[in-house]
Amino acid sequence: MSHNYPTFDPLDWQAIQPHFDALLAADIKPATARDWLQAWSDLSSVLEEATAQIYREITENTADSEADARFRRLVTEIAPAAARAEQALKQKFLALRDYTPTGETSLLHRRLQTEADLFRDENVSLQSELRLLDKQYDEIIGGLSVTWQDESYAIPQANALLHSADRGTREAVWRLALDAYLGRRQDLNTLFLTMLERRRRLAANAGLADFREYQWRDMARFDYSPADCMTLHGAVADEVVPLATELYRSLADGAGSGAVRAWETSLESPWMTTMSRHPAPIAAFESVAVLEETGQAVFNRVDPRFGDDYRAMRDGFLDLEARPNKAPGAYCNSFPVSGKPYIFMSAAGTVANFTTLMHEAGHAFHFAESIRHQSLHWNYNGPMEFCEVASMGMELLSSPYWSREKGGYYSEEDARRALAEELTSIVFFLPYMAVVDSFQHWLYAEAPAEVDVADIDRIWCELWDRYLPGIDYSGMQAQKETGWHRKGHIFGVPFYYVEYGLAQLGALQVWRNALQDQERAVAQYRSALGLGYTRSLPELFAAAGARFAFDRRTVSDLVSLLRRQLDHLGV
Repeated sequence: MSHNYPTFDPLDWQAIQPHFDALLAADIKPATARDWLQAWSDLSSVLEEATAQIYREITENTADSEADARFRRLVTEIAPAAARAEQALKQKFLALRDYTPTGETSLLHRRLQTEADLFRDENVSLQSELRLLDKQYDEIIGGLSVTWQDESYAIPQANALLHSADRGTREAVWRLALDAYLGRRQDLNTLFLTMLERRRRLAANAGLADFREYQWRDMARFDYSPADCMTLHGAVADEVVPLATELYRSLADGAGSGAVRAWETSLESPWMTTMSRHPAPIAAFESVAVLEETGQAVFNRVDPRFGDDYRAMRDGFLDLEARPNKAPGAYCNSFPVSGKPYIFMSAAGTVANFTTLMHEAGHAFHFAESIRHQSLHWNYNGPMEFCEVASMGMELLSSPYWSREKGGYYSEEDARRALAEELTSIVFFLPYMAVVDSFQHWLYAEAPAEVDVADIDRIWCELWDRYLPGIDYSGMQAQKETGWHRKGHIFGVPFYYVEYGLAQLGALQVWRNALQDQERAVAQYRSALGLGYTRSLPELFAAAGARFAFDRRTVSDLVSLLRRQLDHLGV
């Protein structure tokens, strides 16, 4: 179906409102409902594109005052007005008699009903406040830096120094970086407690018991429950933690160290160890240009269509280089009117940067493939649990092409080592996922009303000790306690973390299929991406050749797969 995108100034509500009013005044019937939905979708796409552009600007430069002003206007004026207008349209559509949602609108109808039921006018301003508070987090973290050997490094750049072959350098830089975080500890504590109070009010205003129940509905988690998350946590503790601890011990023994100390882990991804059995690290990228070009060669080999999509992004829709005042982390965003995804990251010349590009490109290909097959913007991409299958799946599906011989960057030996690090990082990640997810369940469903930061620090450390006993923080209690400050999801996207665990199980199943037949596995994966958000999680996983599950047997089978492959790679 063709699109008819309206034009207006996206920061002028007086210019936007007539388009909503026209939709609200339209006489819709079952026979015309699909066309009406398309007109609404096209209007929302224009606003989504404007939001994506402004978010791009404030994350590319957290010190850009003009972009900050546009963002604040968007959040305080446009977004609240649009939320109220969207609620009216949802109610109009849901009240339509004799309309039976089918196919592409079946799941959408359920999601819109859930959103409409959850909406409270008094929560609109709270949600705007929370978006501004989240921006404060980005500004604090984006402004952190360390000085090493008379040079200043932003945190992602300092992270690259942790790959130094010299252990003394790794420890010194890590301590400097943690000092930078600890220097803003009070500010981050105050910020989070403010966010926690606002989120509890959101739930109370909606008449719900706690923010976990609110967020479960807001995130449309129809296919699993909090109890299922606890099942996953237990499976990780029983099946993954022993292997992770074994690998940590092996790394320490191989490096002649008694334990994996905290500075042997990445600053931004603390489940990833920078310790190596090899005296020299895997060769880093000389420049972002090399990283970008290598990505092109790899994606061309995975699937020519993915190569074409990535090539289109290279024309203004990639920002990969680390620099001061750039927001932390990495993300992929969607520009539905332009029809292109956008990748943001901070590359500083590490193997992790290459993996991040593979990961975010998986999200990008998900959007590109879904927009080819879906015309309603709500059905682009998909539920986040499957969006992460797209990203984590691409990390693994791209691995056969990482060597120079196959189009990538690494020597054969370094490609083998890079895959070994990828698989090892999966083993290390799953326990960390359980820490972050368990922590949030406690914060929002169990913590007392008058919780203080001492309690928060204590629970974080208790969970860390349960799931990550292989990392030694002895003598560094404050650095251990501040671990939760370094996880932006806890501040900006509460409860968004178990998705990575569920998706990792799905991605490993996709990869298991690829080990038998790469071409068929990629074809299944791409076909599933094209379904967008028109199927349930079990159906999307099945389309990709996987099973949506989180029980101990499933986890055990995949841990066995990882163990076999690591043994094959000589780990």
